[in-house]
Amino acid sequence: MMNNPAETKLHQLLLSDSKNLVAECRDGQYQLPQFLLHVSQAVANLQTRSEQSYLLFARNTYDFSVNFVALLLLQKDIVLTANHKAEWLDSISHAFQVILSDNFIDGHIASDHYRQNSSVEANFSVPPVFNSRIQFYTSGSSSEPKAVVKTLDQLLLETATLEQLFGQSVAQTQFFATVSHHHIYGLIFRLLWPLLYRHPFCADMILYPEELIDRYQSHSNICLISSPAFLSRHDKSLTNIELKQCFSSGSLLSNLSAKQTAQQFGIYPTEVFGSTETGGIGYRTQEKGNTRWSLFPGVTIETDTTNRGILYSPYLNQPQPLDDLIELDGDRHFHLLGRADRVVKIEEKRLSLDALETTLKTSSLVNEAKVVVIQDKRTFIGAVIELSAEGQEFMLSHSKHKLNEELKSKLINTFEAVAIPRKWRYFERLPYNSEGKLPLSSLTALF
Repeated sequence: MMNNPAETKLHQLLLSDSKNLVAECRDGQYQLPQFLLHVSQAVANLQTRSEQSYLLFARNTYDFSVNFVALLLLQKDIVLTANHKAEWLDSISHAFQVILSDNFIDGHIASDHYRQNSSVEANFSVPPVFNSRIQFYTSGSSSEPKAVVKTLDQLLLETATLEQLFGQSVAQTQFFATVSHHHIYGLIFRLLWPLLYRHPFCADMILYPEELIDRYQSHSNICLISSPAFLSRHDKSLTNIELKQCFSSGSLLSNLSAKQTAQQFGIYPTEVFGSTETGGIGYRTQEKGNTRWSLFPGVTIETDTTNRGILYSPYLNQPQPLDDLIELDGDRHFHLLGRADRVVKIEEKRLSLDALETTLKTSSLVNEAKVVVIQDKRTFIGAVIELSAEGQEFMLSHSKHKLNEELKSKLINTFEAVAIPRKWRYFERLPYNSEGKLPLSSLTALF
């Protein structure tokens, strides 16, 4: 008897005789019987090993899914990280005993190992309860490895919530993704959700809008799992298409990017607010200028006297203080007021970095703005600006100095002199990394 109903869908998948399409790869399509056969072959290869913890890194989502399910069946612990550089892996090497990977790493097991074991038939034992721990390694804003441990129950419960809320909107769709399945957002949205609720997924990542538009020619019912970094790459020269559903997470999507996505892809993205530590907290779309977030079912937030949020969630073992300032709007809605940890002191003056960025973004010259505290001989603010088309034209027609002065004029009436950025860096696009993040170390390195 299963202890947790959230595992029901996984048991049903593993014991099913359905022939539904699971995944589409560059080398063909895989239906459920073939997927289960590949899982059996992976189990046969791995069950003779005594090691308990496995680092799983495979860029192809199908190879990843086969090994992920096989490790669950064997009750092994799984370590996930999107960073596979040698120095990073060395820093977290205490967390795993074996590497399963499609990357050339000394002593690893190739992630397509199951394909070499064709003599095995589809036959494996499904445990009544899955006991695997899934450990995510994330760098956050500090660039230092941080471990976040989740149970499979927590991940499956969150997946079930997505189907409850959005299942109708993704009916008859195929899932495509611009984000990695090695993060919690990608693992749940681009793999567990489609796999358990029988939506085919594309095993290869979409890197550019042109690729998505090309795939649309043969896959008209697309659910896109994406990020602000991808959705902000608006190109007016590209053909407009009509997505059935689109999700975005990783950071906040600007109102401009939300509007441009609706124009190019025919739908306002559903943004998901949360983190690896908290799981999903809330969701919104910015249609008609909406800024209000709705809480996921079962999730509640309280605030302390400073408006800092305290999260109560079925995806957590205990209440968790948030690093976000929250304004509650009724029982099930809230507004984000900024990060609590982004209120800093410069020359004894308190400054909200979020408020500074928000004010800069009111300028028609600016699409996006990020500000950082720079420690030099003196402490000062540096500004990293993504210029709008109007801003780019302004800098070409005048000068960088004139642009600096123009943006400073937006701030002088609201902020103390020490809060006005002393150095400015301008981009056509903010320098997001491959994970759709802007690590603090990358921003400060610009100054």
